[in-house]
Amino acid sequence: MTATGSPHRAWVEVDHAAIRANLALIRRAAGDSRVIGVVKANAYGHGAVAVARTLVAEGVERLAVATVDEGAELRAAGIDVPILVLWGVGPAEAALILEHDLEPIVYDRRGIELLEAAAGREGVRIAVHLKVDSGLGRQGAAPSEAVELATRISRSRSLALVGTMSHFAVPGEDDAYTEVQVLRLARALDAMRSSGVDPGIVHVSASGGVFAGGAPFADAVRPGLALYGMLPAWANDRDPGLVPALSLRATPLRIFELPAGEGVGYGLRFRATRDTRIATLGIGYGDGWPRAHANNGWVLVRGRRAPIVGAISMDGLTVDVGQIDGVTYGDEFVLIGDQGGARITADEVATERRTINYEVTTALRGRLPRLHRGVD
Repeated sequence: MTATGSPHRAWVEVDHAAIRANLALIRRAAGDSRVIGVVKANAYGHGAVAVARTLVAEGVERLAVATVDEGAELRAAGIDVPILVLWGVGPAEAALILEHDLEPIVYDRRGIELLEAAAGREGVRIAVHLKVDSGLGRQGAAPSEAVELATRISRSRSLALVGTMSHFAVPGEDDAYTEVQVLRLARALDAMRSSGVDPGIVHVSASGGVFAGGAPFADAVRPGLALYGMLPAWANDRDPGLVPALSLRATPLRIFELPAGEGVGYGLRFRATRDTRIATLGIGYGDGWPRAHANNGWVLVRGRRAPIVGAISMDGLTVDVGQIDGVTYGDEFVLIGDQGGARITADEVATERRTINYEVTTALRGRLPRLHRGVD
């Protein structure tokens, strides 16, 4: 398995054919619901601008981010579809919502007043989504307050209610609680409509909810993780055939002999019990590969597993390749992804770190170049 010709010592590869295939599977599961593509946290580590362009080219009509700055990055790249900001905004961000033509969420009078003031100064209207806290408990209006807030927005000269949303706490894990959340939201929506307020696009389900059934009355779904070929751990038995889009690769900076009894790395946390060979890779915790991998984890080289040994440095790590013949400077090492019929998944890496796959990919920092494959 020789290197692909990348000029980088370590890099992320993103397969856009996989993203398109995953989007097709999500649409099949979501039925008639529209897709709001979630590209927050640099598209879960995959590269927000490039992923957004692929999703828009595939007919996704609205994107979602977590912060105003993330939305501004997409606008600067020429992305012109509606962009929903999933977390509430403060006073300093209200003007930026206008500047970048973003769709914020609101869930209290304070947020409404902030946005009204900003819109009033410019003589424009801001499209907003009302978030209802149906039981997750982070952000959102209590269901009993939803009608009052929705009515306030509908009567505002500065705001337009384009969507009403909520978020499941335990989709696929606790069906009874999810049903409670669905019922709370449905009652709030019924009350809004009875008061003459159009709730706009109703959206509830993220990736887990899409494959757990979600809310049958919703107009749209908000997949994030599933677009990138992953699911929450509890949903792996419901995987419809998603394809991981991200791989993490590196080429060796040094290959050397390590005699039995000698150590390697800070603290000499690894000492060879036999004569062996070590490969040094230029990726470390400064790139988002944390110190938890000291003597913990694997890479693929020549289609075989080789153990990570010693401490993880800021800029490098070491691999024991003594059991794999013929490793050279032309070989490619895979930390996440496929090679020669073998595979290391983000879920496996998450288990080694005692975390979840979301954190594995979003932790990969900007110092790692993103090479986008299969971009139209």
